Amino acid sequence: ITRTSIVKLLDAGRMHRVRQGWYALPDIAPVVRRAVRVGGVLTCATALSAHGFWSVSDRGTHVRVPRNACRLRSAEDSRRRLSDRPTMVTVHWRDGFPERRRLVASPEDALDDWFRCAPRDWALGGLDSVIRTRPVDRERLLERYGVSEWEGVDGRCESGTENVFYRRMLRLGIHPWRQVRIPGSSPFDFLIGSRLLVEVDGATFHDEADQFARDRAKDAFAHALGYLPLRFSHDQVIHGWTHVEAAVLSVVGRGDHLR
Repeated sequence: ITRTSIVKLLDAGRMHRVRQGWYALPDIAPVVRRAVRVGGVLTCATALSAHGFWSVSDRGTHVRVPRNACRLRSAEDSRRRLSDRPTMVTVHWRDGFPERRRLVASPEDALDDWFRCAPRDWALGGLDSVIRTRPVDRERLLERYGVSEWEGVDGRCESGTENVFYRRMLRLGIHPWRQVRIPGSSPFDFLIGSRLLVEVDGATFHDEADQFARDRAKDAFAHALGYLPLRFSHDQVIHGWTHVEAAVLSVVGRGDHLR
């Protein structure tokens, strides 16, 4: 493509200049554009999310770059050095960079960076999400990240948030049953003992008004059958665990989880 053609496309708004030698269509994801502008590829939690796996993303841009990379630029302005404006950018320096044309790190590369960057509980939740869709890779991935069998990473939870809850319960000496059906209702995420039902809501799905109403009807139905339902949000499990733990332990401590 000639320089004249590039200028025409830029002037018409049909293409954007990201950094020297790099151009993008207008609809490219902004976070990908920011990572490329810095000088690498999108990685860590945001890359996992881009691949459709569970993650806990922050507001920053995580960029994987070769260890010998230079001329890193600001994520907002390619005319500025990253060292002048490092705000909201985390650089993951890595040896070897075989996939030069990739814009988003592979799931395993993204997991590598997330295990080094985030609390292990969160990274294990992302790993569980990957294993759920790629069960044939389970043993290899568990070995790659040094995960013990007792840590509860097996791909059976429907979301990483559920997996975080499940593993933390195991560490407390509580072994919940997963995806439990009661007569006349859709499955509950967990059953503790014979009576305590626990639902762990996702980050966005349960924010919808109609879903909110269905969830409350489901809880009321469980109450009518003699169960004790507890419901926790994604943010409570991830960012407010002490309250979740206290609620479950208080029920178990009183023996209310048993009929």
